[in-house]
Amino acid sequence: MTEHTTSYYAASANAYEPFPSLNESITCDVCVVGGGYTGLSSALHLAEMGFDVVLLEGARIGYGASGRNGGQLVNSYSRDIDVIEKTYGPDAARMLGSMMFEGGEIIRQRIERYRIECDYRPGGLFVALNHKQLETLEEQKENWERYGNTQLELLDAHAIRREVDSDRYAGALLDRSGGHIHPLNLAIG
Repeated sequence: MTEHTTSYYAASANAYEPFPSLNESITCDVCVVGGGYTGLSSALHLAEMGFDVVLLEGARIGYGASGRNGGQLVNSYSRDIDVIEKTYGPDAARMLGSMMFEGGEIIRQRIERYRIECDYRPGGLFVALNHKQLETLEEQKENWERYGNTQLELLDAHAIRREVDSDRYAGALLDRSGGHIHPLNLAIG
C-alpha cells in the first residue's frame, strides 16, 4: 500500500489500520473517487442523507494536499470581502460572506459529532509587523464584521504578547472563529 509522504503530519498522525482494498464487484448508490477532503466530505454528507456510498482512493486517505496542508481554519478567501463587493456587488458579497464561515462550522460540527481526534485548537491570528499593517487589519475587521464575523478582537502590541511570546508584532487580529487542526488526523479520523 502507498505510504504517506514523509512530513510532520504523517510522522505525528494517529495510528490507524489501512482501509481494505476493493477486490470484488460491488453495488452502491454513489461511488466517490478520491479520499481527500472533497471526496470525504461528499461521501459523508451523502451517507448522512441515507445513500449507500463507497469511497475509492488510489493511495491512502488524505494522501495528497488534504493530509499535508497547514491545518488552518481561516474565514477568508484569496480576495478580501471588500474586493469581492467592489467587483461583484453587495448581493454576491453577502452570499459569499455568509459562506465564509460555513466551512469552518461544518468542520467543527464533524469533529464534535464523530469525536475526531485531530488536535483542534480554536482561534487564529493575523499579525501586523508595523502600524500600517495594523491599520489594514482594523479595516479587515470592519469588513468581516459587516458580513457576520462577530468573533474578532483587535490586539495591540501589549495584547499580542499574551498570545505570542514575541515583541516583534505591532498588533494582531484575533479571529476566535478560526482555528487549527492536524489535517491528516481530520482526514483519517
